[in-house]
Amino acid sequence: MGRLVRLLWIVAFAIGGEAAAANLDPAHIAAVDKAADAFAALAKEAYKTGNPPRQSDPAAKELLDIIFGTADLSIGAAPAPFEQIDGLNDWASRIVATGMIYVFAGTSIADMAKLQDINPTVPAQIAKNTAAFAPEIGRFFDAQLALSRAEIDTVAAEIAAHPDKFQSGGAAAGLARMRAGVTQTLVGVVTTFPVAGLETGWMRERELALVAIAPSAARFLDADARTQIRDAALKVAETMSDQAVKDGLIAFAKTIAP
Repeated sequence: MGRLVRLLWIVAFAIGGEAAAANLDPAHIAAVDKAADAFAALAKEAYKTGNPPRQSDPAAKELLDIIFGTADLSIGAAPAPFEQIDGLNDWASRIVATGMIYVFAGTSIADMAKLQDINPTVPAQIAKNTAAFAPEIGRFFDAQLALSRAEIDTVAAEIAAHPDKFQSGGAAAGLARMRAGVTQTLVGVVTTFPVAGLETGWMRERELALVAIAPSAARFLDADARTQIRDAALKVAETMSDQAVKDGLIAFAKTIAP
């Protein structure tokens, strides 16, 4: 069950966070919605068959490029207006829904809300899926990390401009959920590395997204959360046989909590 929790890191973030992100064109969000609906239709039986659409299929790739395409969320861009929260959260939910098609393929789980009734074989199937669908799940991870980084930067700017806004009530609770979700997100990514069957190159690619989000996360999270992430990354680093992957995790950990 512990591995299942780690592999489901993204759910808590998307459902629990309150955030915003880089400037979003409403037409882009509409395109994401349309693509996600189309992809869900293509994959409607995957939770039973274990055969989701692969990005090697041009039709599936075209849809995934839209849903997971975060190139516009460039590092160093000025934070977007906080008022764009609704569009960003919609995009995040679409990324989650699409990514979970791969995570839950062949598990007979069609509804994430019913996760309390998990068959004991599900964690093993999810681990198998992570390796089998590594290209798609890797893009899923990268998209969520890029989105998370942009959200953190925008929320941090809003806190700096209006600190009293987050001191109590729903805004304070939302901020706490977001921080908890970011923590689980980052722990979840690094603790996926030891899943059997994942290649060294896949891990190195994920480290690029981890390194990109690390400075923003380090400024945004409290000391306990940073320590939790750092310790998880260092623990995983000890298990890595590839020195470059090991060094990348250590560098990430030291950026999060020197």
